[in-house]
Amino acid sequence: MKQSVLVMWLVLLLIITFGGGTIQTGARWLFWLLAIVHVAEFFWKKSVLEKAGGSMGHHFVQVLIYGLFHWKPLEEQQQQQESS
Repeated sequence: MKQSVLVMWLVLLLIITFGGGTIQTGARWLFWLLAIVHVAEFFWKKSVLEKAGGSMGHHFVQVLIYGLFHWKPLEEQQQQQESS
């Protein structure tokens, strides 16, 4: 599932680079909308990422690319550890 998000980013970049007209404009809007949402998502789930340990730079890039497919498993793992 995670790889499908990466493929979507790559398709958007290809459309922005080689497309034209309305489809290029739509791809550009979607690209920036997703980028903004994922940056907001990083700050929203920053506490989960900090608890997971590791580099925050790595977590930022992973959330920027994959969004919830990166932080959701970390959050679920932390919830399981807290309930144990």
